Amino acid sequence: MLLYAPMSSESSQTLPTFRRHLVYWFGVCALLMIVTYSLLLEYYLDLGVNLRTQTLLERTAQDYVNQVSTSGSPGLPEYRNLVGYLSYQDIPEEIKLLFPKESLRDGVMQRRINVDLDNDNSLVPVDTQGLCADGNCALIFMYVHKISEQEWLYLVHGIIGTDDVYDALELTERATFTIGCLFAGLLILVSVLLVRSIDAPLRRLEQWTANLSVKNPKEKLTGLKYRELDSLASRFHSAFQRMHDSVENEKLFLRHASHELRTPIAILGANVELIDRLSQRTDRSDAEQAAFIRQYRAIDEIQLLMETLLWINRQSGDIPKKEPLDLRAELKETIENYKHLLEGKHVSMRIEGIDQTINQPRASVRIVLSNLVRNAFQYTTEGEVVITLEPGRISVQNLNDTDAGQNSVQAEYGFGLGLELVSLVCQKFSWDCLIAELPSGRKTTVSF
Repeated sequence: MLLYAPMSSESSQTLPTFRRHLVYWFGVCALLMIVTYSLLLEYYLDLGVNLRTQTLLERTAQDYVNQVSTSGSPGLPEYRNLVGYLSYQDIPEEIKLLFPKESLRDGVMQRRINVDLDNDNSLVPVDTQGLCADGNCALIFMYVHKISEQEWLYLVHGIIGTDDVYDALELTERATFTIGCLFAGLLILVSVLLVRSIDAPLRRLEQWTANLSVKNPKEKLTGLKYRELDSLASRFHSAFQRMHDSVENEKLFLRHASHELRTPIAILGANVELIDRLSQRTDRSDAEQAAFIRQYRAIDEIQLLMETLLWINRQSGDIPKKEPLDLRAELKETIENYKHLLEGKHVSMRIEGIDQTINQPRASVRIVLSNLVRNAFQYTTEGEVVITLEPGRISVQNLNDTDAGQNSVQAEYGFGLGLELVSLVCQKFSWDCLIAELPSGRKTTVSF
């Protein structure tokens, strides 16, 4: 988990923009509309041809049946491109190859493509035996009508692909493509206008929110054209205003509390020192001496905490003066001040890495080191504390040997005020503070 690091917009730059998303969406819709429109037009063209032909064949078959009932023996239907048969055997062999007898059903029309109207060479046409006077039929239809139990009427109808048909089909295809492109262009135009209409207020909202900050919330943004965006801007403004008020109240409280506590802490320290001097004697026990040492350390910790809070909440932007610091020496002094936290615990400690010098403010580095060391010592019940020194970086890792001990410590103390103060100091100086949760502990790394 990263407590503090310089913000980066690389992750947001990989996401698609709202404008591009809408344009892609409308473009896909336009393409789907053209394809669907073309398929539907072709489907309904075939459906119209089938319905027209089936109506013709049904009417022809019914007329023949009516003539049979009235005159007894009428002639078989035979019109232009249409021939009737009473026996399946009388049908030409080429036609029977297209329509096997077992596939025929009463009242059901079947259609076969004999010549592809779009590509004459895609099929090898069969000889339609003069069914179509001007050449081979492009489409051949077979319709079967049951007259009685023993009598059947077979109607064969052909449609030839004349120049007029080809021209009509080509005109239909061109009209289909033109209409589809017009609809697609209209949809894209509407999508562009819609995207612009939505994008303009969104850009205003983005620029306004980019300038928002907890320290200085801007005036409320209005006139975003859409009620939802106005409501969103209002919620942003209200949220930042509440955060600003909360931060200011916290700063005011910390500043006042720190100032108010300085005097009693100073009095307490002076009285402890006075009592220590007045009670000095040669027979003072080790327990009494340790008690005074603990009091001195507690007062020092409270003073350091108060100074930290006062400095963090200082409204001036002055940065303390930097100076060369021996990081290992500062660390050893800090460990000496807090090693009493390890008394009575089965905790080992080791320091790894090389000696190094950093150029940073001494007070700020001491605040970070003291909080990191104290936090690690305090929250390790049984295990190991490892401190690693690297060029411009320090890592403090505490590992508990038992999960129960780690869970109890986390439940009692949480992350600790120390890490919060480290985070605030790092923010003040633009240092990187990285906290990594481990299975049985925690590792905190600060890069100066």
